[in-house]
Amino acid sequence: MKNLRPVGKGAFDAEVEGSANLPYTVHVDTAHVRQSYCDCPHAAGTRRICKHMVATVFAAYPQQIDAFKWEIEQAELEYKREEEAHRAELVRYVNSLKKDELRKALLDALIELEERHDHWR
Repeated sequence: MKNLRPVGKGAFDAEVEGSANLPYTVHVDTAHVRQSYCDCPHAAGTRRICKHMVATVFAAYPQQIDAFKWEIEQAELEYKREEEAHRAELVRYVNSLKKDELRKALLDALIELEERHDHWR
């Protein structure tokens, strides 16, 4: 990050190192997000938010990094809890099936997998 400078309330300009030889020019306006831009290949000429814009915001508001990390960690924990609950439900379902029902469900699943695989060739 080079030359981070405020250019208005909640607006910042910066030069951010990237994969190009020259740094990318970034403008972030937290009050008017659609006025933000970066000249990197991902965001140039679009209204996309790129990693260079995010880096600029974190450089401008370093106290937000811990809050962001905490939110990400909480989301990951919730995802794990949901995944564990889903898998437990699958185990309960499979254990509830009779032998013939289990065979039919397995065959249906295998056929569906083959159809999906063939679909993407």
